[in-house]
Amino acid sequence: MLPTADTTLAPESRGLLAIEVDSPVRLAFLKKVYALFSLAITVFAGTAWLGIETGYAVQLTLKVYGSGFLGLILLFAVPFLVLRMTAHAFPMNIVALLGFAVFEGFLTGGLIAIFTGYFHPATGAFVMDAASGVIVAKAAAMTGVTFTGLTLYTLTNKRDFSFLGGALWTGFFILVGFGILSWIFGFDMGNVYSLLWVVLMAGFVLYDTSNIMRRYPVNQPATAAVVLFLDFVILFKHLLMLLSRRD
Repeated sequence: MLPTADTTLAPESRGLLAIEVDSPVRLAFLKKVYALFSLAITVFAGTAWLGIETGYAVQLTLKVYGSGFLGLILLFAVPFLVLRMTAHAFPMNIVALLGFAVFEGFLTGGLIAIFTGYFHPATGAFVMDAASGVIVAKAAAMTGVTFTGLTLYTLTNKRDFSFLGGALWTGFFILVGFGILSWIFGFDMGNVYSLLWVVLMAGFVLYDTSNIMRRYPVNQPATAAVVLFLDFVILFKHLLMLLSRRD
C-alpha cells in the first residue's frame, strides 16, 4: 500500500519539520519517504530496462540531447516545475514523482545502451551483450552500497550536514558550467569529470539525508523522496560512465 499523505498525521503535527515532532511521527515520515523513494527507483529501473529492450530509450535520448541547448533546458526544467507545483498536492505529488521516474528511466536506459553497448550498422541500433550487463550491474551495486552506507551513517550519526550546502552547490554549478562548455565546444573531459560528479553526489547524499530531518515538513514525504531519487540517479549515471570508459 502506498504511503498516503498527510491525513494520517495528527493535526498538530502537520506542517512541522521532522526534527520538531515526536519519534513515532518522525519514524512514520521516514518510512513514507523511503517507501516512495524505493517505488521511484523500481519504476526507474523497470522503465530503463523496457526502454532498452524496445529501443525507445536510445531514440528518446538521442532526440533529447540533440535538441539543442534551449531544448535541453526546457526538457529538464519542465519536470522540475511540475514537481515544485505539485509538492503540496496529494496525490498529484506522487503521480509527478513516478512520472519523473519514468522520464529519467527512459533517458538513463538510452545512456546505458550508448555507453555500454555497441552500434550495429546492419540494424542501426545499439546492441548490448553480457559484458554490458556486467557493467550496469557493477554500477548499480556500487550506487546502492554507496547510497545505503551514507544514508545509514547520516541517520544513525544524527549529525547536521547542512554546512556542506554552500560548497556542494558551488561545485554543482561549476561542473554544470564545464558540462555546458564541453557540449558547446565539443571537448571530452573524460573520467575526471565523472569522478568529480561521483564525489559531489556522495556529498549531496549526506547533505540531503540530513536535510530531510531538518527542512522538510512531515506532510511532504514525496518532496523529500524526489531529492533522494535525484541523488541516486545522478550518482548511478556517473559511476556507469566511469566503468564503461574503464572497460
